[in-house]
Amino acid sequence: MTLSGVNRKKFLVLAFLVSADSDIDLTFHNSFLYILIRSRSRDQHTTGTTMTKCTPSLFFAASVLALALLVEPAQAQSRVFVAAQGSDANPCTFALPCRTFQHAHDVMAAGGEIDVLDPAGYGSVIISKAISIQGHGFAGLAVPSGDGITINAGTSDKISLRGLLIDGVGTGGNGILFNAGGSLHVHDCLIRNFNSGNGITFQPGAASKLSVSNTQILDNAGDGVNISPSGSGSVTVVFDHVEMDNNGVRGLFVNGSGSTGIVRVTVSESVAAHAQQGIAAASTGAPVNVMVRNCTIANNSNLGLVATGTSGMAVTRSTITGNNAGLGISSTLLSYGDNNIDANNVNGTPTGMLTLH
Repeated sequence: MTLSGVNRKKFLVLAFLVSADSDIDLTFHNSFLYILIRSRSRDQHTTGTTMTKCTPSLFFAASVLALALLVEPAQAQSRVFVAAQGSDANPCTFALPCRTFQHAHDVMAAGGEIDVLDPAGYGSVIISKAISIQGHGFAGLAVPSGDGITINAGTSDKISLRGLLIDGVGTGGNGILFNAGGSLHVHDCLIRNFNSGNGITFQPGAASKLSVSNTQILDNAGDGVNISPSGSGSVTVVFDHVEMDNNGVRGLFVNGSGSTGIVRVTVSESVAAHAQQGIAAASTGAPVNVMVRNCTIANNSNLGLVATGTSGMAVTRSTITGNNAGLGISSTLLSYGDNNIDANNVNGTPTGMLTLH
């Protein structure tokens, strides 16, 4: 009798179901149990000649043995794959990829990675653990209703999204809805056409971080990005090379009114254009600090930069032009004196000057 990869103590209790005159080989391979039973006839004992028998009782015993054997479940994979021709009945390996992001997420180990093998739409996904989704620039999510990617993860979980096309096709809710998690990193993505929400809604109830880079957020009915934390945790946000264009209300809105923790936002090398307001900060609660650096705020129908309530904004090396009003201030908006604020219907004046160091 040969056992490979099997719990021997569990097996020995069951082995009495099979005749002592049988040879049994058990082997595990790719999560399957292979059983080979060879019955030795009396001729073998007496003459050394081997005759293989397959009797009904022997098959019954083997079946009972296979069903009763307690096999440990397969461990979740740290790297899984999806493909256009995949199936969610597959194990999500490179050779046998699955079809949807949701199934891949569900079978993947926490902290693992989903890799996309070819262009296709892979459906909406609800994320509940640390994960990296690598779309490679050709993975799509068409979202005719609801939200594209919803994140309800643990307070220390890190979420990374790269190379995704998230399209609300004119009727979807939010492109990305972040409710909970340690951090969210969005890189090299296109988020567009959400008609009943925002491109990104970032609303953690505890301390969290958001980073968006090399990403376009376009043609959404609400804000391109809406940051509205709650609770007492601090929130830090960084935008770098982000285009927020033709969104219905604001390119970027930072709202600290529901939070008591400080909110710090840095926007660099980015564009906020063709909305009602370009970049707006407001708060009746938490202190909100927004730094705008090397940005273009252009052609917004109402205001270019807006700071109200307990929020504060500083701007350097940026162009604010073509807006109905360049600056809209009821709190603090400081300039380093190196901006181009012109060709607006009303340019506006910063509330104070900062010194370059």
